[in-house]
Amino acid sequence: MRSRSPTGDVAMPEFTLLQDPQISREQLREQIRKTVQEATQKAAQEAGRDVRTERIVIPTPPGAPAPPGATIVQVNPWENTIPPQAESISIAFFVAVAAVIIGLPLMRAIARRIERGTPVAAPIPAELREQLQQISQSVDAIAIEVERISEGQRFTTKMLTDRTRELTSLAESAERP
Repeated sequence: MRSRSPTGDVAMPEFTLLQDPQISREQLREQIRKTVQEATQKAAQEAGRDVRTERIVIPTPPGAPAPPGATIVQVNPWENTIPPQAESISIAFFVAVAAVIIGLPLMRAIARRIERGTPVAAPIPAELREQLQQISQSVDAIAIEVERISEGQRFTTKMLTDRTRELTSLAESAERP
């Protein structure tokens, strides 16, 4: 049965259940289910549609109009899905954390080395400096002498080869008469 409110709107049907102490909990539950099904079927018949074949659609709140050619994707809020970008975002997060953990001590060590600057060379004592100059002059003198010796050796080798050529040419001319 339906009752009308004072404004004339159709209100929800009033259902009365028997409060009999002999009815079990299961029987009461079944009676409520049947009553809800009957009310739903009556409402659907009045609207002219079949409730069993229809899906319940929850309207989305109005938003800004979409630009022409845009595809509107509606996500059901009751679906427990993870967006595909979440994987790449989580990987990027862990890579960044690893870079900070590894890079921070390295950067601190580099910064300390830069702050200290290059080490200053210890000054060479004067007598050691004089000895190094003397050794350097001696090495130069030895290099000049070695060059003179090698020049003399080249000259001697050239003279010997010229002499052997002359002897071979004389021997050949003596054999030809």
